[in-house]
Amino acid sequence: MIVLPLFFDRLDVLLPSERGPDGMPSTADFVLHELTHVVEALADDFIGATSPLPDSDTRVLVATGLLVGAMAIYVRENSRGAVEVLWLDLGP
Repeated sequence: MIVLPLFFDRLDVLLPSERGPDGMPSTADFVLHELTHVVEALADDFIGATSPLPDSDTRVLVATGLLVGAMAIYVRENSRGAVEVLWLDLGP
């Protein structure tokens, strides 16, 4: 599994580097508590855990999180068969 730098750039836009006073998770919180579950789900069943996007080789894993309400993780399988984690959207 390869998490591309673009994913972490997006994470830095969506979440602060430090936990917020209102309980908003930090980027480190997300990596430790959310991303580990995503990686496990993708490793266990890449096809079953994701849905294909129309006219694309990209798939999406939609899940609720422990620290975030909802998340969409965009992934694809590269030419070597490794899963690449590309992008992130967070919901309420």
